[in-house]
Amino acid sequence: MTTSDLQQDAHDLAGLAIFALNLAFRSIEDGEGMLVPFVMTDTEDEGRGLHRFVADSMEQSRQRARDWVGEADRSVSRYAFAWDGYVKVDDIKWDAVFVEAGDRVLPHGMLLCQRYRAQNGNDGPRQTVGEPMLVDKPESRLQED
Repeated sequence: MTTSDLQQDAHDLAGLAIFALNLAFRSIEDGEGMLVPFVMTDTEDEGRGLHRFVADSMEQSRQRARDWVGEADRSVSRYAFAWDGYVKVDDIKWDAVFVEAGDRVLPHGMLLCQRYRAQNGNDGPRQTVGEPMLVDKPESRLQED
């Protein structure tokens, strides 16, 4: 694999991650409900897919999504796993949507978050705070052992 192939792969992964981060925020933007954890995938044969994970608790939903990615078919070339949570920045706890993205080529992916707040205190529509942030570069869940 050439350097330009790796650069293109990193570019495609970042594009999927930002797309998923925007979709995650739009899902909670109106303030009417919670984000159902989801995984977006890119596959060579079917293109882009969206899989939502509902369970008795948010932690169970997130675990189902993680498990699904870890057991994904070889046709899945990259993924973006989104959930709602909290991030601490400068000792301030913020609501945030998170996206972990990874692929089969690059050993490490990216963990992004977008902070948000309610426009009217605790209720109502949400608005983003600042720009998306790179939180970590986790190992891709699609890497072969």
